[in-house]
Amino acid sequence: MKSIEQNPPLKKGESTIAEFTPSSVKKPKAPELPPLLPGMIAIVNNPSNPFYMYCGIVQRITDGKAGVLFEGGNSDRLITFWLDELEHRRKGPPMVNPRSAILESMVEKLNCNEKNPKNKTQEIGIPKKSE
Repeated sequence: MKSIEQNPPLKKGESTIAEFTPSSVKKPKAPELPPLLPGMIAIVNNPSNPFYMYCGIVQRITDGKAGVLFEGGNSDRLITFWLDELEHRRKGPPMVNPRSAILESMVEKLNCNEKNPKNKTQEIGIPKKSE
């Protein structure tokens, strides 16, 4: 009886449902993906690790750790890292060797220097040759 007293039946013409308006509905957001999933390319971003800036393929993730496969050279290696030591690589795998990710950053720096060259001879004080 207490439930009927607390929640009396509705009278005719009343409704408990609020009116629906499209502006009242929020658009659902896409779920945020975890930082790494198996099959993704990962770079080791811990400078104190011997595999710093090496690039490999994530094989498995368990208990806050990820197994990363480094291919290339004479053998393949599967090494476990903490998730905070790894970073998702937006590009595909590097050139040929897992260490190539290091070389890519060096090549980008060289390309920037070539686009904005500083004439070394003018810095030293040697006049420019006129043609």
